[in-house]
Amino acid sequence: MARETLFRALEDPQVLGRTLPGVKELVAEGQGRYRTVLELALGPFKGQFRGQVEVRERCPPETLALRLSVESPVGRAEGEGRLFLEEAEGATRMRYEGEARLMGGLAALGGRLLLGAAQGLLDQFFRNLEAELGRRYGAGTG
Repeated sequence: MARETLFRALEDPQVLGRTLPGVKELVAEGQGRYRTVLELALGPFKGQFRGQVEVRERCPPETLALRLSVESPVGRAEGEGRLFLEEAEGATRMRYEGEARLMGGLAALGGRLLLGAAQGLLDQFFRNLEAELGRRYGAGTG
């Protein structure tokens, strides 16, 4: 898949709504900014988080940053990640780096839980993205 196509897909609210883990609602509030409701499980806590997803620092078709900030009755979670799209032998390789923070009661769950939960959510996002791109552009898009 061409980088330009993948970049456009990553900015598409329908793609974000289908690929970000736990999205129950994603409503546009402005250019690249969305109000969201997520259903997530972080260790023993399962519940609804409300907040915002923001597409930031666009540099088409090479990099794109996403920021997530959500709250639940037991605490707050924030995360920022940057996606790097690199040409690789006729395809596009995607690399990711980012960090997440828990506050309030969620922070009491501990760093090990956060690391495992964040990795699990990232894995799910990339699986969802691959499936969505396959539906939109056909199998073997990767």
